[in-house]
Amino acid sequence: MPERDRRIRPRRTTTLRVTEDFDAPVERVFALILSQEGFLDAMPPGVEVLSWPAPFEAGGVMDLRWGVAGRYPVRWTAVIDAYEEGRSFSDLQVRGPFRYWRHTHVVEARGEGTRHTDVVEISTGLGPVGDLAAATAIRGAFGPRLRRMHAALA
Repeated sequence: MPERDRRIRPRRTTTLRVTEDFDAPVERVFALILSQEGFLDAMPPGVEVLSWPAPFEAGGVMDLRWGVAGRYPVRWTAVIDAYEEGRSFSDLQVRGPFRYWRHTHVVEARGEGTRHTDVVEISTGLGPVGDLAAATAIRGAFGPRLRRMHAALA
């Protein structure tokens, strides 16, 4: 049986939305989320960037590898499938552990600072229980990530 095209959204997905306000201008927050250094700083230890899009724009490819539980190497390839300079971008997994993964990052001015919203749309292929477990783990990973982003922008 041929492998399913992971760029095609399945009928049922789970959506996770995380919003955070930063005391930094939109330009700085957007530059941080586009940068390889900002990405690595926001990720758990052990993530390795094999390739990073330069310039960062629609059609660019991010190729990553890391060890799940410190042991099992996982390769993750995502394509930037939407990009609006200074405002938003989405990365769509084309190779990796999920049946479907699309992560949209949006920044917008909020008073003197910036509101950053992550919208992660996933399907594990393991039904609602698998999606709930994955969404719970992903939500848990956002706390440390957001703390590191605040520190980087201070």
